[in-house]
Amino acid sequence: MPRFVIERNLPPGLSDADIDAAARRAVAVNSALRDVRWIHSNLAIDRSKFFCEYEAPSADAVREAARLAEIPCDVVTEVREVHPDAYTKRTL
Repeated sequence: MPRFVIERNLPPGLSDADIDAAARRAVAVNSALRDVRWIHSNLAIDRSKFFCEYEAPSADAVREAARLAEIPCDVVTEVREVHPDAYTKRTL
């Protein structure tokens, strides 16, 4: 299934409680949607952006999940995983 990274621009002054509430809404929505699966998220140190990775059939499915969770979805980019083991030689 395709993977997508979402860039979410966050308003200034969000508390941990605000961020936790948004994350709970996203988890609840994604558990109700069959084809959208949250993989992980990263919060920028300055709390200005949230980067979330999902598996979904399309970018529109990711946008709809964000709309239902009432959280921003500013940029959606389809990505593919690049694993370091594919580019380094391991020696014992």
